[in-house]
Amino acid sequence: MGTESEVLTNYGDVVRVGIAPRDTNESLPIKADAHLDVPDKDWYFPISDDVTFDLGVFHPVCSKWADTTSISGDPDAHENMIPSARNLAEEFCDHHVIENVPRAPLNDPVVLNGRMFGLPIEYERAFETSFRVPQPPRHERFWTDSGSDKTAETSSFFFSERSKRWWASAKHYSPKPYPKQHLAKNCIPAPYIHHVCRAWLKVYEEEHGIDEGRVDYSNYDEEMDLKRKRANNRTLEEF
Repeated sequence: MGTESEVLTNYGDVVRVGIAPRDTNESLPIKADAHLDVPDKDWYFPISDDVTFDLGVFHPVCSKWADTTSISGDPDAHENMIPSARNLAEEFCDHHVIENVPRAPLNDPVVLNGRMFGLPIEYERAFETSFRVPQPPRHERFWTDSGSDKTAETSSFFFSERSKRWWASAKHYSPKPYPKQHLAKNCIPAPYIHHVCRAWLKVYEEEHGIDEGRVDYSNYDEEMDLKRKRANNRTLEEF
């Protein structure tokens, strides 16, 4: 569905590669198999060797480590596609993000949870990045004592108990282009994407020397206190 591209387009032009992409937002969908292990097929990843992306965001299939897989099938029957994602990242991207479930074998990932962003959902996901992403503090669960709805925090495993608009609102997306099941189970909450991208932008600006015209807020509190003190001590003639 490319739901996350709805957020990523705020940071630049987005090219989205998938085996069944849909034209659901402002990103450019390309139908292809982004898997480096496909032998002797020049169509599997139609990107020229001299193309480099500022940031690559990868979503390898998480079935091998998902909790539901051990219930309904054999985890070993599913392929580990994370190494292939790393190979693509090294070949085509200046920086990269690889997202998966926390149990997946990612390298030193930052783990994000809905409670870190004040969301009424758990949806814990892990992000391996080529740059440092700060780990937000965890917060307590959302509780309410009213009626039978004892907890306002909802798991994506129970997607049917909420409406599509509720899931879109909880994850900060527009509801119209996406089915409810995808919003609940698959798409990454927009605040997670913003948090990761802000960390990447800091690195990008440092690497490209982008600091001209930037307002320095390092002494903002002290400057505002001084401004208020001067305003409070003005004489009547100054008004």
